[in-house]
Amino acid sequence: MRRQLFLTVIFSFFCFIAFGQFKPNSIGVCYLQNETIDQYSLTISLPFETLSSESYQPQSAFKEVIDSITYNGQIILFDNKGELGRIDYKEKILVAFWCENDGGIQYRPTFKVTIDKNKLLRKLSEVTDIENICCFVLLNQRNSQLEETKSSTLPSVKLKGDFDRDGKYDCAIWTYKDAADNCDGKPDNNLMIMLQVGKESYKIRCCGP
Repeated sequence: MRRQLFLTVIFSFFCFIAFGQFKPNSIGVCYLQNETIDQYSLTISLPFETLSSESYQPQSAFKEVIDSITYNGQIILFDNKGELGRIDYKEKILVAFWCENDGGIQYRPTFKVTIDKNKLLRKLSEVTDIENICCFVLLNQRNSQLEETKSSTLPSVKLKGDFDRDGKYDCAIWTYKDAADNCDGKPDNNLMIMLQVGKESYKIRCCGP
């Protein structure tokens, strides 16, 4: 019985390695790193919790075995006016270190892309207060309706996203001052940056002791 249970666990674990994927309608953020006359260079990050088996084990143990995920699908960029464009992606996405504080060592799916400006419906505009985040991304899209994010209840909203253009926001970026005045990255404003998706909040800037 124990042997059967052990084999089942091992089989499930390696199935996840092979077929690990993002949860349906996973939302992340897009950082504008560089801009040329014709192209944007972007870094895309999603919360660790968007992984389909993020609760399988602690992040540190997860990272020891699974340091990348193969994603074969579309990356949809969107802002408060709806979809901006799509990227067909068939590369590996790193599960990359991004923060170490009193909450421990933390990882999140992160990857870089370049996109031609003529493939986007609108110009990308970074928000310098929030580390040059310029828009949102949607991975593993499903037809189910996205949960509404009630941005009116959030403090200091910097950016909103409405993928399906129904007038109800699907996500938002909001900030608050870090109590320890200790945040990584630029600018040196020590603002904790939060991604709100429906009722869920995710820290996307490394702050704290």
